[in-house]
Amino acid sequence: MKCIVMNILMVCACLSSCGHSPIFKLEADVHTDEYDGLYIYLTHTGVVSREDDLKVDSALIRNGHFSFEYRVTGEPFVATLALPPKDDHFVYGLPDCYCIVEEGNVTLDYTPLGTQLKGGVLNQQYDNQILAKTREIKKRSNSIVAERDSLGKLRTLSIEEMEAFNQRIGALYKELQPAHICFVSDYIGTEVGAFFFFYYPESYYPEGIYAKLLASVDEEYRHKSELKKEKEKEAAAHWNESVKITEVGYPYRDFTCMDIEGKEVNLSDYIHSGRVTLVDFWASWCVPCVQELPFLKSLYQTYHEEGLDIVSVSLDTKKSAWEAAVKKHQIPWPQISDLKGWKGTITKDYAISAIPFILVIDRKGKIAVRNLHDYKLEEAIKEILSTKN
Repeated sequence: MKCIVMNILMVCACLSSCGHSPIFKLEADVHTDEYDGLYIYLTHTGVVSREDDLKVDSALIRNGHFSFEYRVTGEPFVATLALPPKDDHFVYGLPDCYCIVEEGNVTLDYTPLGTQLKGGVLNQQYDNQILAKTREIKKRSNSIVAERDSLGKLRTLSIEEMEAFNQRIGALYKELQPAHICFVSDYIGTEVGAFFFFYYPESYYPEGIYAKLLASVDEEYRHKSELKKEKEKEAAAHWNESVKITEVGYPYRDFTCMDIEGKEVNLSDYIHSGRVTLVDFWASWCVPCVQELPFLKSLYQTYHEEGLDIVSVSLDTKKSAWEAAVKKHQIPWPQISDLKGWKGTITKDYAISAIPFILVIDRKGKIAVRNLHDYKLEEAIKEILSTKN
């Protein structure tokens, strides 16, 4: 695809000379009244990290339509259009999407194949080069999925056949790479270009291309990118170390949080020498966790007198939801939480990536079971309880 090189500095200079503040006007249609009455947010999207996101405006959705009129005071930037989540863990069906905040009138259409932008200089080129190609790929991908599903109704597909279908779909999305690189190359010295450059990891780019483009990125963004990489390396190292030292046979790791009454406690307050402790990581919003509660109650009733204790560690972030769930399900054993959900250190220290998650601590304070469930968990508990030393 031929790259259309735009001189952003000249455009901005022209705008400044016009004697007025540029206005970005967006008219959008979602083609359903499902989201009527909700506010959708226009967020100045962080170039390198979503931690830098800043909400700059909001609009009420009426009759499947919303609009923004935003005064552009600096260079164009990429904005995310998104509904707030329903709560801490569930979202609405309207997908998040990007537009570019620049002077001009822009329309946004939510289509079954993805969003479509019309108008503006940058938005139109973004749609022409990337979004249009994405919609085309989505259409072809849907055909492959329909072919797979149709064949699957006739017979069970083999693993090899499923993999072949997945490879065909994956190959389609690789076709987007040249268009992405072309668009980034056109605007690499701007905030918009830097955003789309950092959107994909270094491994996405062909050899030599990443370094060439990076050299043209604003120094501020390069510095932020290096800091982000360092943080990611540190987090990965911590995770790998946590995996290693929380394997079966290692001593449990203590942590501080609070009980359901709000009192500061430690996990060690519930681990008693000579007894076996099941530590259940769960949350009120986690359906599989709640479904597992009757089984855990059965274990507690059956083996508590033989030496089994249970303590639940909630990944809730709202105390009211946590308290209500404990009361509703009548959980008889101790409940603790730091109310930080996945943002706390507990899940990182135990290398927990999903819940429900179960640990069993033996009589000597060592991890005897890591994430077993159902009958396998019960068999393991019986074996541990039968070992008196």
